[in-house]
Amino acid sequence: MKISRNQVLGLLLMIGVAGVAGYTVLINPDNPLTRLFQRKITAVDTRIVIGPYPVERDFRLLHASKVTLIVSLLDPALPYESTLLAKERKLAAARGMRVENFPMSSILGQKFGGYYADSAARAAALIASTNDKVYLHCYLGLHRIQVVRDLLTARGLPSGVYTVRRAEREVPRLQLDAAESAYQHKRYEEALAALAQIPAAQLTSSAHLLQGWCNYQLGQPEAAAAFFTGLLVVVPAEANVGLGYCALRTGDTAGATRYFETAVQLAPANAEALGGLGLAYYRAGRLPEAARELEEALKLTPDNTELREVLARINPPPAR
Repeated sequence: MKISRNQVLGLLLMIGVAGVAGYTVLINPDNPLTRLFQRKITAVDTRIVIGPYPVERDFRLLHASKVTLIVSLLDPALPYESTLLAKERKLAAARGMRVENFPMSSILGQKFGGYYADSAARAAALIASTNDKVYLHCYLGLHRIQVVRDLLTARGLPSGVYTVRRAEREVPRLQLDAAESAYQHKRYEEALAALAQIPAAQLTSSAHLLQGWCNYQLGQPEAAAAFFTGLLVVVPAEANVGLGYCALRTGDTAGATRYFETAVQLAPANAEALGGLGLAYYRAGRLPEAARELEEALKLTPDNTELREVLARINPPPAR
């Protein structure tokens, strides 16, 4: 069947109208359709708050809650996210907040771009290194921020306790939220008790990492190492970091070095891996290498006083 010129023009017009309508929806996320899929903003009484792209009323809430730093995972390479990022910067500046952008491209959880993992690592490193109260977000608050959230959990910095109704959250997720909140407040036994309420088959890698770090903080490196070992295939970089610190705690410098070297190979921008490797080299007497790794770690976490003190022992300031 021959298609007439008018039919072609009509089809193109329909595609154009649909495209404009779709773009309009995307750059206006405060609409009924988008709200169906958005994650809610988490409790605002914790240092690291997470959620979706903040619209103007969200900025009022965040400002009232003393948030000073917004970590945005929007990717300006996407036209609609570029528009939203520019708007976000204006809204933040008007309230004395600063915005740091770490582009991560994701559509329905499928990541795009070679900078995805690096941006996630740098975002987590910034959040870990600052004392600011932080709001971490992507577009819907679902996929990209979960990657950063897992990295923060691996560092012992749980984020985002949910405030939605219990009926809207599965019990395992509620227990993990409770455990993360307890860990953040250094109540490690309480965190383990909350995790024990989750059926074994429903424990996620984040839950197992948290179990490992709770045991580590409680002075039980052998028990912690058992959890980290079980995660070597699932989250190898984070698991090797955990095993490295457990080895340092037990005096196994050679083992710690191997674990941290592996972690750095897997995640070159992981400040915990770099810092741990620097500490392992220091204990092994490999001082030039230790200084190099510690300097790299401090670029990502400049407020880490332990690493700075060790570096000062290697390179003491010149006498006046």
